[in-house]
Amino acid sequence: MKSGIFTTSLCLLLSRHETFAFTVTTSPTLSQSKTASASASASESASASALFAKKKKGKKNKSKKKEAGFAWAASFTLKPFESASLRDLASSACASFEGRTGKPLTEEIRKSSDVPKTLWNAPVACVIVGDESGDGGEDGDAAEATTAGPVIQYANIAALESVGLKPDQFEQLLATKDPESGEWKVSGKVDKFIDLPSVMKGDKAYESGYKKKMVKANADDAASVDITIESAQRWKLEKSALINGKFVTETLGVAYAWNSWVEGEDTLCRPGKVREVNIDTGDIEDKIKAQGEVIRELKEVQGFGNKDPEVSDAVQELLRLKALLEEVVASK
Repeated sequence: MKSGIFTTSLCLLLSRHETFAFTVTTSPTLSQSKTASASASASESASASALFAKKKKGKKNKSKKKEAGFAWAASFTLKPFESASLRDLASSACASFEGRTGKPLTEEIRKSSDVPKTLWNAPVACVIVGDESGDGGEDGDAAEATTAGPVIQYANIAALESVGLKPDQFEQLLATKDPESGEWKVSGKVDKFIDLPSVMKGDKAYESGYKKKMVKANADDAASVDITIESAQRWKLEKSALINGKFVTETLGVAYAWNSWVEGEDTLCRPGKVREVNIDTGDIEDKIKAQGEVIRELKEVQGFGNKDPEVSDAVQELLRLKALLEEVVASK
């Protein structure tokens, strides 16, 4: 009897022990909790540091790009038809020429909506010569100020070609104007010079048929040649302004324009790299006579009138040959 009761009690006890074995869970200790918390904090701190470093790195790159942009802007050079001061000079030259002659410098300018850009690309050479500002008198006294001599303030593509320069080499010829003082200075980049006067003596404000050896050959350079302009035009460049209720005329310099130039003794050049070497005046005279016969036949035999395109084109060719003959004769 006692044995049966003992056996039953032992079985109940074992059954309760197995139940507890399935329901008991393990709780973290205090030290494990602290370790996990510290690990999480470290992870969050590392993430924040990485984010801050990324933002800081991005700001540094942006600063570098900004500095590079400023460096590019500082090194950028405006072309003559983009610069405000040279655009003003070009416009004044064209307006002054038309005012003195009653006609535009070129037909392209008559129709142009952007005169400075049109003059820059015009098939006629144009330069503006002024005076370089020298040192002032004692204590900057304007009355004692001096000028250092003529400088080229403006030149278009055809004029640059006249002295062997490309369109993007204008800084090798042109002086620069200080935007604050308004003074013209020759920079260290200038290594070409055109010898043309910056003033016209007397009361004459316009002159045609002007001839001048504007570049002299360098004795130390075998490739260097004399450059002479033929049948050029020049005119005073002036600008009027209302000062204290009165109109005051300011002389800016002298503008020059030419359609051709002579290199050396026998090479006649025109804008667009046109070269006519070893020109024989007798040959040109023969061509003029032949062209006259062509015009006579068109009118007398074929019955064309002066306004017909066949006759007008033939007349234009005759005029070109006559002008060429005059330039060749004048250059000899």
